[in-house]
Amino acid sequence: MMTEVLPALLDSDAYELDIFPADHLAFFAPKVVTSNPAKAYLISLESAKSKQTMLSNLNTVARMSGYLNIDQCPWSELLNRQYIQMIIGVLAAADKAPATVNTYLAGIKGVALEAWTMKQIDTETYQHVKTIKQSKGTRIAKGRALRSEELIELFKTCDNSKMNKALRDSAILAVLLGCGLRRSELVSLDMKDINWQEGSLKVLGKNNKERLSFMPKGTKKRLKTWIDEVRGEEAGAVFIRVRRHDDLVYTRITDQAIYHILKDLRLKAGVEAFSPHDLRRTFASMMLTNGEDIITVRDSMGHANVATTEKYDHRDDQRLRDASDRLEI
Repeated sequence: MMTEVLPALLDSDAYELDIFPADHLAFFAPKVVTSNPAKAYLISLESAKSKQTMLSNLNTVARMSGYLNIDQCPWSELLNRQYIQMIIGVLAAADKAPATVNTYLAGIKGVALEAWTMKQIDTETYQHVKTIKQSKGTRIAKGRALRSEELIELFKTCDNSKMNKALRDSAILAVLLGCGLRRSELVSLDMKDINWQEGSLKVLGKNNKERLSFMPKGTKKRLKTWIDEVRGEEAGAVFIRVRRHDDLVYTRITDQAIYHILKDLRLKAGVEAFSPHDLRRTFASMMLTNGEDIITVRDSMGHANVATTEKYDHRDDQRLRDASDRLEI
């Protein structure tokens, strides 16, 4: 049955990402959690984003096995070494990146742990699942670092307008670029998180870890302009909604809103497509270009290890491009 449903699942974005219902406590009712190792595993994850990613992955595994979702999947029957290796093999054959395949494997192992804890699988089965090795290999890093002329055009587009939205968007761009924040970190900023005297932002990152992010002068100036001239000092979210007619609404903007704000801005500026995360890649590349050591960049970005930070270094893209341009063919 798996081979029948697999193409529709892996050829493209054939299904929507599953998300948690608003009443997530009811979704994870105790009587369900105690009998469903997949849901127990999802509850153990701290990050909401990790929960969503793993829920989607485990639903995919369930569908590959011929079941509608994790609720209907008999996990104790699937959690054996040979079957899991077959799933991993099918994902790899569908040209999933090794890192993606390993994310699936980590989720399956997490479910196996919960199933073993609930005595749904025996110790020998669990040990066999634990010994499944991760996929090896790398892929070219996604995304790009923006060029300096692109950044100039983006800020120029904001500066050419005196509308409230333009001042807010300029500050958003400056904070993402100057501090290297994730979208979720940006939208969660509150006024109390700003320390003007030392020029820092208190950022709540992944795994509930706080860090200080220090603002370059340009970032501090644009953020202060947005607050002093438009937003005001009222407590609450730093970045709030601006309606179509440029009226302020004191409600926090969302992660998704950042996508739309930056897309609108880059279309007006005539800049090639980029994602919000590309500004984070640009931040890392600029820091390294300026001679900052990799440990400093890692800490600035809130990464747990240097290996993750290294993936954000896009300086070699330009170096290789320049080398190619110097060839005379």
